[in-house]
Amino acid sequence: MDAANKQYALRDRAELSSFVNQPFRNNSRIKFTCFDCSPKYFVFGANSGSLYLYDRITTSFLAIFPSQLGTIGKVSISHNEKQIAVGNQAGSIGVLLELEPPHVKEILCTELAPTTDGDGQPLEMAEPAFVTSFCWTEDDKELYCGDSRGVVSLIQFSLFMGRNILNISLHPVLLLDNRIVQIDRYKDLLLVSTLSKCVLCNTAREEFKQIGNRPRDGQYGASFVIAQANSNAGSTTPSPPLMIVDEEDVRIFCSRPGSRLWEADLEGNVIRTHQFKQAAASRRRRELQCLQESKLDLVGSTENPDGTMMVVPFQVLYSIRRQLLLVHDRCQLLIIDPLQSRIVLRTDEFTDITHVAVVDEWIYLLTGENRVFQVRVEIEGEEDPHSSSGLDDPCSYNTSPLQPTLESRKQKQGVYILDSMLNNNGKQLNGKESPLLLSTEATIKEALVSVVRGKYGRNIKQMFMGYDQQQHTQNGTPERPKTLNLTKIYEPSRSNVFINGNGHALLAEFGIEAEAEEDLECDDMMEDLVRTRTGQTLGTMPNGGGLKLQGKKKFSTSLLDGYETSEDDATVRNLYLIFRSSIISNLNFADRYAKIFDDYDTESIVRLLRKLEKLMEENEETNAGVKCTRIYFNYLKPELLWEIDADSRQFIKSGFILCNTTEPSDRACLSRLVHCTDCGYYLEATATCHYQEIGTSLMQYYWSRKEYDECFAMVKQVPYLWRTITRYYIQDRREDKVVSCVWNLADRELFERAADELPFQVDHWRKLFELVIAYHQRREMICLSCDKLCARPSEKKIHDSDNTMLDGEKNDAREKTESLFRQWNYLLGVAQSHFKSPLELLNLVRHYADNIPRGAIASSFYIRCLLLEAN
Repeated sequence: MDAANKQYALRDRAELSSFVNQPFRNNSRIKFTCFDCSPKYFVFGANSGSLYLYDRITTSFLAIFPSQLGTIGKVSISHNEKQIAVGNQAGSIGVLLELEPPHVKEILCTELAPTTDGDGQPLEMAEPAFVTSFCWTEDDKELYCGDSRGVVSLIQFSLFMGRNILNISLHPVLLLDNRIVQIDRYKDLLLVSTLSKCVLCNTAREEFKQIGNRPRDGQYGASFVIAQANSNAGSTTPSPPLMIVDEEDVRIFCSRPGSRLWEADLEGNVIRTHQFKQAAASRRRRELQCLQESKLDLVGSTENPDGTMMVVPFQVLYSIRRQLLLVHDRCQLLIIDPLQSRIVLRTDEFTDITHVAVVDEWIYLLTGENRVFQVRVEIEGEEDPHSSSGLDDPCSYNTSPLQPTLESRKQKQGVYILDSMLNNNGKQLNGKESPLLLSTEATIKEALVSVVRGKYGRNIKQMFMGYDQQQHTQNGTPERPKTLNLTKIYEPSRSNVFINGNGHALLAEFGIEAEAEEDLECDDMMEDLVRTRTGQTLGTMPNGGGLKLQGKKKFSTSLLDGYETSEDDATVRNLYLIFRSSIISNLNFADRYAKIFDDYDTESIVRLLRKLEKLMEENEETNAGVKCTRIYFNYLKPELLWEIDADSRQFIKSGFILCNTTEPSDRACLSRLVHCTDCGYYLEATATCHYQEIGTSLMQYYWSRKEYDECFAMVKQVPYLWRTITRYYIQDRREDKVVSCVWNLADRELFERAADELPFQVDHWRKLFELVIAYHQRREMICLSCDKLCARPSEKKIHDSDNTMLDGEKNDAREKTESLFRQWNYLLGVAQSHFKSPLELLNLVRHYADNIPRGAIASSFYIRCLLLEAN
């Protein structure tokens, strides 16, 4: 039956409150706070901390399970109906095992453990965390728990499902920025929706991708939907389980603000935006005609004074047989056919709706005062093979771009016909000619047309190109391609674009006239731009009549399909997916990088990183070089720098400079420092640098081999390394250079070390005092490279510049440390402990008495000199 001809109604409305409230015996203090249902059971969580279990079919009360959890906030029944997951409002999680008698009913509990961020720092929460979403795996061996902190944790039941059960443990698998709204699962893919974004995760490979890039703020859900409608939808046979559906027949729908839905494929690429806010009263009247009011039980609707329909926010997407989506607010239910982009049913006859649960086509509602209702979604209609498409149907609007089932079958049949014709080439099957080879020329052309216009168009194009370009021969004839690749879809199924963007070029190559095709109608309210994670851009055509792909699909990061690529390309793909995962999940992925890098030598790693940088740039990653370098530096052991080849060492050197000169905060620090007007070197050093150990190891390597030019090339870009140079000057007993360095750097540790290891002579102290006077009187500092005196900006200018670029507290701490060093009392205190004769120091100070401000030297200095001399 064509989806556009389906007719819907709500039937079998009933209130179950009297049956559900029987165990309370008029106890009004106990209130239901949440519930869930399965084909066999109802389970209700109460403010008393107890669970109430009912038979869903008979609504008879079965059992009560008391606990010490307090008010229950979330419950979920497993698929096998043997376990119930429970979460309270204080961060506790419980699991009730083995519902069937005669097993002992015991709730095992654990707590949402404190979680750390990507830097290992514990997360600080203003309020206690609590579970907001549960998701069971298909085999019920694992349970995913999303909480109010944005953490998705995993409980693995195989780890403790034994006779001696002691406890259960949580394993964080995903750390997002805010509260988890909804979790759904398909095969190895986990769909997680938060208040700000929707993330697609491959739990087997720990890879994560964000769907779309437009932010949002609020409760918005996400769900997997079967894209191909059930051919027997008019009967009571349910849709096939999601886990056994072909990947190409599954779509992702994510809620958006303004009553929108994003439709995405399993690669996380947004295909289309569906809009449900513009249903006018006239459209409502057309719906009433299509639903045949005299035959079906229709529900009421509400309209605004301007004639537009009131649409509830899409907070959570409840799936009805993986075909329809149910959303609700406190007083309305809305049922949507996402594939046809239609609102098929709505009702406002229920009030104060707090929770909803769905089993097959049955909808159950929990409202205030412990009232429970049920209602069934009925789908009626007959299949009309001559019916018009959804674009012409008066009841259909915003038609989905997915290919109809019949057309999809034709495309697959066409593939098999062409595949058999080209690959068998007249071979016989069981002594008879293959029936597929008896196809007429018209049949072959028809097959070619269906394939090219379908989603396999690019594959068939590549097959023919491979056939023409095949150079290897076997028995004097070209060796034909083995088969068509039916599992790898290179473009979204609705695009059918290659070469000139419409697929007609291939038909023309074989002398087949292309038929005119109608452009897909674009929703007027579609969001202007949706940029996919793979670099595609979906937007409106210049004439406003449809959708097109802008730009090139630079890199496919499918979370399910494999790719026939070289080893390097496969490794680069894995590195890129790990990189994207680390951004989305905020977890530390150093171990995952290490598992890849451990299999390669340094030269090969550098080659991979250069390819990874190019790939990031193609996918519009900013500062790709810095990001690639950081990935490697977090893995690199500094001692290896002595054993690698020169090219790899140069790559590491360039990467170190890049990491310290690219970020805005680093550039702000460098802009504060003063340059020498002659040689361009910085007169001072920054307080810190990134990957200090790697920089120091590089300097040690070059200095030990007397490659001083390499050292100073690094110092010129990363002035922090002046500290390392100063240490080498101290080791080499270059007192003349040490004096200038320690004064410019204002580093107390280096100054005191130099004074201890290098017995400064009077001339050295005299040079230091001259530098002090030049600084205080004329704001001059000496260049550490060419020994030229250069003027330094005033403190006010430095302070004003720092306020615009640097953190205020860090700037204040730096200024305080520097000012303490540049005081006469500190310098003379160090000198006093290293002069053999105190009178000699006094004579030197008296020589500069006219240049030392009054009161700059404390009287205690003179007293100590006299006492030392007396002793």
